[in-house]
Amino acid sequence: MKQTFEPGNVPQGYPLCLNRECPHASTCLKQLAEQAMPDDKKYWNIISPRYQAAQQGECSDYRPDKKIYYAQGFMNILGELTVNQYNSVVLGLIRMFGKRSYYRVRKGERLLSPAEQKKVQNLFKRNGVEQPWEFDAYIEDYEW
Repeated sequence: MKQTFEPGNVPQGYPLCLNRECPHASTCLKQLAEQAMPDDKKYWNIISPRYQAAQQGECSDYRPDKKIYYAQGFMNILGELTVNQYNSVVLGLIRMFGKRSYYRVRKGERLLSPAEQKKVQNLFKRNGVEQPWEFDAYIEDYEW
């Protein structure tokens, strides 16, 4: 089934693909977003057609039109940790994301991809957090 996108849902500055002959065109977010662009949009961010013509093998810019689950925040689990676990986990998370991003990730202002979720879960496990836990919320969206 062909996806349709509202132009406002496509991230600003998202690179669009003009190669309609690509074998993945019908399932690529970059191609589908290009097709959804309104006629009155004067400037677009595009992937260079010359660059694409020179590419060998699989397209490195391909993004499937499948939604994934992003995690949003982990304040609830932090409140359940012992003092020692909390200190170790927070230090590890600050190393992982940087201090400023840590606070945004913790509160859910910055979403975590499935790969980042796995890293956070592994950090918790390494610090003795064994009980089953979940992130504060999950959001389904495209992996732009």
